[in-house]
Amino acid sequence: MSSAIAHVFGDLHLDPAGGAEVEAFCAWLGSVDSPRLVILGDLFEAWFGPRTASLPGARQVLASLLAATARGIAVEVIPGNRDFLLGAGFEARTGATLHAGGRTLEVASQRTLILHGDELCTRDRGYLRLRSVLRSPLVVRLAALLPRWAGAAVAARLRRASVQAVAAKPAEEKAMQPEAAVAAAQRAGAGLLIVGHAHEFALRTPAPGLEWVVLDGWGGDRDVVELSGDGTWTAVAHGDLPRSSGGSPTQVSRARS
Repeated sequence: MSSAIAHVFGDLHLDPAGGAEVEAFCAWLGSVDSPRLVILGDLFEAWFGPRTASLPGARQVLASLLAATARGIAVEVIPGNRDFLLGAGFEARTGATLHAGGRTLEVASQRTLILHGDELCTRDRGYLRLRSVLRSPLVVRLAALLPRWAGAAVAARLRRASVQAVAAKPAEEKAMQPEAAVAAAQRAGAGLLIVGHAHEFALRTPAPGLEWVVLDGWGGDRDVVELSGDGTWTAVAHGDLPRSSGGSPTQVSRARS
């Protein structure tokens, strides 16, 4: 076991129907050596309600997560903009814990805030309005009642509309905003903010005493943050994490000072 106390990653966009990416993730999950995994959103490309769990890829991922929690790994999941309908059924099937509003960790008396990141896109008012509607209790209840085919059709239509809308927006409008990142970190009393969503690694200091890490999407060179017990952090590639047979991660970004 390494000195890590947690590994943070997200934006896997796994297809609930299955495929090679699902197979690869489940194989990795079955061998990784970590006391805690925090998935910061978009584990699935789409999750359109409880009936998604019956699809073959979803069943495989859920079973792999359950096997991980059964062997003592604490798995925590922050729903993203693609899988915000994950609910109690997901927790029951996996032993994982959902954190809909993000996750705060205390590491060596320093506080780390982990978010998906889409909530920081505060200049994209149209998206935030849609986000509020889709996550409303009424929509969540309706999604649970839809047959699987109907839920999949709605999810596909929303995805097509989202792709078109995103392509038409200026980059600065759809980007995560530094002032929103600072405000979120200040509310949590955090000195380290870790997000995904943008699929491109970045390290910023938007305010004194605050480090803001944006992770690569899954498969990038820096798609995992390793949090160590002494309060340092390192960005690594998931393939370089310790396996149950031994090994150590290759550091590819600076440690927290």
